[in-house]
Amino acid sequence: MDSRGEGFRQVLDSTRVPRALYWVLGLIALLLVTDGYGTQSIGFVAPVLIKVWGVKKAALTPVIALGLVGVMIGACGATPLADKIGARRILIACAVLYGVLMTATVLVTDISGLILMRILTGVALGGAMPTGIALVSEYSPTRLRATLVTVAVCGFSLGGALGGAVASLAIGHFGWQSVFFIGGVAPLLLTPLLFLSLPESLPLVLAGKASARAMAMVRGLAPGWTPAVSAAYESRATVPGNPVLGLFADGLAGPTLLIWVLFFMNLMVLYTLSSWLPTIMTGAGLPLATANFATSFYQLGGAFGGLLIAFLCDRFSSRYVLPITFIGASISCFLIGSAGVNPTLIVTAISAAGFCVVGGQSAANAFVGNYYPSQVRASGIGWALGIGRLGTILGSYVIGALIAGGVEAHTLFEICAIPGLFAALAIWLVARNKPSGARVAPVGVEPVNVKA
Repeated sequence: MDSRGEGFRQVLDSTRVPRALYWVLGLIALLLVTDGYGTQSIGFVAPVLIKVWGVKKAALTPVIALGLVGVMIGACGATPLADKIGARRILIACAVLYGVLMTATVLVTDISGLILMRILTGVALGGAMPTGIALVSEYSPTRLRATLVTVAVCGFSLGGALGGAVASLAIGHFGWQSVFFIGGVAPLLLTPLLFLSLPESLPLVLAGKASARAMAMVRGLAPGWTPAVSAAYESRATVPGNPVLGLFADGLAGPTLLIWVLFFMNLMVLYTLSSWLPTIMTGAGLPLATANFATSFYQLGGAFGGLLIAFLCDRFSSRYVLPITFIGASISCFLIGSAGVNPTLIVTAISAAGFCVVGGQSAANAFVGNYYPSQVRASGIGWALGIGRLGTILGSYVIGALIAGGVEAHTLFEICAIPGLFAALAIWLVARNKPSGARVAPVGVEPVNVKA
C-alpha cells in the first residue's frame, strides 16, 4: 500500500463511522439478500416442479448443477473485470442482469429452458457477492472491517431464509413462477439507489479514474480526505495484466490454494444442503411446508452464526475460531441425519448446521476479503468463491445421483459431514503459515506487505 492508500486508510480509522458508510453497507446487504434469494430459489421450487412437470428427481440435477456452473463463471469472470474497471460498475450490471433473467424465468415451460435460464442467471449472481465484499472491505474502518463485511455477507443468508418463507406462502397461491418473479423485481428496484450511492473501487479512486458521482460518494465516506492523485499509485494501478496472477505473487500461492480448498469443501456442503434439503426431507416423509420452513432456519442460523463467528475471530483469532467452526459443521451435518422425522430435532440440527456451515462461510468470506490487497481483492474473493462452485457442482451431482439411487436421508447427511474436516484443516494452515512475501492479516486488518 503506497502513501496515498495509507493516507486514505488513516482518515477512515481516525474518524467516527459516517452515516454514508451505513447507507452503502445497507444497500449492498440488501442486494446480497436478493443474490441469496436468487441463487437458492431453485431449491424451493424443485419439489413443486417434479409434480407439476411430471419429471423425476434426477431430471433436476443438471438444473441445479449447471446453474452453479453459471455462478462459478460469474465469480471468476466478473471479479477480474471489477479489479480493472471498477467494482461499482460490475455490481450494478450484475444486479440488472440477474433481475431481468429471474423475471424472465416465469416464462419457462420445460427442463431445457430452465437449465438455460439458470446458467445465465447464475453468471450474474456469481459476480455480485465478491464485488460487494470488495467494496465494503475497502471503505470500512480497520477496527470494524470484519464485522461490516460479515453484516453484508449475512444478507445472502437472509435472502435464502426469506426464499423459504416466500416459497411456502407464494407457491400455494400464485404458483412456482411467483418465486422467480419476486426474485427478479427486487434487484431491479434497488438498481437506481445503487447507481446514485455506491462509491468506486479504491484503486481507481486513488488513481483519479473514478467518475465525479463516485468521487462524491467517496468524500462522504471519508470526510476530510483530499482526493489528490498520486502519480506513483496511478502508474501502478494502470499497469496492464491479469489481476488473477497477483494471487500467486509474493508468497501468496500456497495460501491461495489452501483458501480454494476451504471454499471448495465448505461451499460443497453449503449449496448441497441449500439446494437439496427440501427434496431430501420431503422424500423422508415430511410435508413440503415443513421442509421449506426448516430450510429457512438453516439460513437464519447462518446469519446469526456469521456475525458471532466474526466477533469471535476478532476477539480470539481466526486461527482457532474458524477451524473449530468447520469441525462443528461436520458434526451438525451428521446430527441432521440422526434426527429422523422429528420436526423439533430436525430444525435444531439444521439451525446448528446453518450456524457452522453458512456462518463459517460468511466469516471465511470476510477473512479472505481482508487477506488480499486492494488491487486484487475482488479477484481474490471472486476466484475463491468460483473454485468453491466446483465443489457445489460436484456435490449437487453426487447427491442427485444418490437420491435417484434411493439412498436413505441419514446416509446423505453423513456424507455431507466429511468435507468440513478438510475445510477445518485448510483454514488452520492458512492462518498458521505466513507467506514469505506478505503478512497474513487477521480478520479486519489490511495486509500491508503484499505487492500486487
